[in-house]
Formats: sequence, structure tokens, C-alpha cells
Amino acid sequence: MGLVGRVRYALGSVMMIGVAPEYLGVWLAWRGITLVLPGWVYQWGDDKLYSLYQRLVLFFFETCTRTEVVVYGDADDALKKRESVLYLANHQSTVDWLVADMVSIRGGSLGHLRYVMKDTLQLIPLYGHYFYAHGCIYVKRGKFNQQKMIRALDYLTDPRIPTWLVIFPEGTRYYPATPKVIEKSEQFARDNNLKVLKHHLVPKVKGTWLVAEHLHAKFDALYDVSVFYEGCVSQDGVRGNAPQLIEFLMGRCKKVHIHIRRIPMTEVPNEEEQLKTWLQNLYIEKDKLAENFFTKDNEKRATVQKRLGGHASRISIWSTLSSFLFFTAITVPFVCTKIGRQLYLQLLLYGTLGSYGWLAIRSVC
Repeated sequence: MGLVGRVRYALGSVMMIGVAPEYLGVWLAWRGITLVLPGWVYQWGDDKLYSLYQRLVLFFFETCTRTEVVVYGDADDALKKRESVLYLANHQSTVDWLVADMVSIRGGSLGHLRYVMKDTLQLIPLYGHYFYAHGCIYVKRGKFNQQKMIRALDYLTDPRIPTWLVIFPEGTRYYPATPKVIEKSEQFARDNNLKVLKHHLVPKVKGTWLVAEHLHAKFDALYDVSVFYEGCVSQDGVRGNAPQLIEFLMGRCKKVHIHIRRIPMTEVPNEEEQLKTWLQNLYIEKDKLAENFFTKDNEKRATVQKRLGGHASRISIWSTLSSFLFFTAITVPFVCTKIGRQLYLQLLLYGTLGSYGWLAIRSVC
């Protein structure tokens, strides 16, 4: 298994990163075609393209790893709907964004995923700029720029742009290997007369409030998503770190538990102080739910799926394999022809320089 995991990690990494110039080329062509058309037309095609790439990601992270996805709560009913959603989730791993892929593909909305994400991710070559063009929203940790976020949110108000907007209110990961972050959160809770959470950081309200306020009429519901990775608790009941990207891709997480609670948007406050209290209460409930998975009681932990009514949810192999075959096919002429290799290098070089130039311009706007 060790060798298989390493091969999967190597092949997956090369493929997912290596197709960036080809992806950029296809995206640039679509962007050029739709420049004179309404924004929603561009977004329709871009969502299709984004879905295609994320299916490639899921091919390696779910299909090839054979990770079992177990769903709970309102998952079955909610994922039958085709609606715009505020996706609010706990944050403990660099894999959490991939779990959003796993959920949205089951809801037929993979292409509509957009994230509120830390601004350092803009520095990812090629993809950093693309995420913004797709409708993702960058926020600067510690120097929150409210007006920039509002401008980004305004784009998504168009009812013709279906959206699953993913936000992690904790702001950073609950990661036992960095106890100072957890201790700081606990001290903040005590200083502000809030309940000290056992398995989450104190949720931050500002970003969530801006999203709720500006897109309240757009969203049909808020999906309260709680994710638990199998194997995070030792035999003596000590919670360890959730698997990160490399570990997950190497197949070291056999099962992911996903609990979804669908809350109609009419029940979500859009006034800041009310939302702050509401969000804190929501995380108290999430903390209680987490006790079922992070308990010291081995028997209780072993039977959590049965007790909470969870069941395995599978996607078809073709839903991800088709994307792998597509990107393999378009890669062949880039690799096997001289013109293709030259174009690949030009897309990589000028695409990277162009995206960083855009970042520099945008930073002063």
C-alpha cells in the first residue's frame, strides 16, 4: 500500500499541477469569446470548465484513494435540490475544500463552488488569478478589507450565477499540532464570556455577516456542514491532527464522515450582532455533534455511523474518470509535439507573469 500511495501521490500531483497551462489556454479562449457578452454567460461556461477540473481532482482524491464518504443529517434531501447555498463548515485540514467538492458533486453543483479564501492563495501560479475570475473571494488575514469583499460579493448577486459559497468561520484550522492557536481561541472565549469549545475555534463573524447581508436574498439555504476524518483519535481517546493533502492523497484516510444540516435562509439573521449570537450557538451545537466522533469511548466511536443514521454515499467511476481521460487527451499534443511544448512553456511563463501583474495592480485598487 505504501508504494501504491506514493505512486498515486506522484502521478496525481504531476497531473493536477501539470495541466494548469492547458487549463489556462482553454479558459483564456472562453474568456475571449465571452468578453462582449453578459457576465453570467461567461460564468456558465466557466462553471462547466471548473467542474471538469474538480472532477479530475476527485478522481485522485476519492476514486483512486477509495475513500468512503459517509453522509448524515439532511444530506439526502438537501443534495436532491438545485439551489444556491451558503456552505458553512468546520476547518481542521487542507483537505476541507476537497470535501466541499465531494458534497457538491453529489448535489450536481460542483461547478458552482466558490470560496472565501485567504489572500496568500493568490500566489499560486496561474490558479491564483483563476480562482478570482471564477468568483472566489480573497480576504487578508489580520487586515480585513471590507470594501474589497463587498465588491467581490456584488458580482455574485446576479441570480443567473448559481453559487455554493464556501466559508470557514473559524478562519484557520483547528490543528492540535499548533496548540497556541487553540489556546488563544479558548482565552478569547473566556475573555468575552463565550462558551469554550472543545473541538472548534471561536467562529469569526465579520466575513460571514458580510456574505449573509449581501447575498441573503440570493441563497436558498445555509448548509451547516460538519466534517470528521476517520482515524484522528488514538486508542486512549486523544484527538490528533486531521489528515492533510499529502496524507489523504496517499490513502491514509479510509473514511470521511459528513453531517449536513440544511437551514432555510429565512432562519439566518443578516444583522451583525444577531448573527454573532446565532453563529456562536451554531458552533456550540457543532461541538456537541463532534463529541460523537472525538469521544474517548471506543465503542461509541465505532458505532457512530449506525447511531446517527449515516450511510455510505458513492459517485460513479465515470463521473471522475471521464475528466481524467479528457485532460490526458489534451495533454498528449502538448507533450508530443514541438509546437505543443513551446505553447505549453509560453502559457506557463506568460500566464504566471500576467497573473502576478494582475495581483500587483489589484493590490493598489
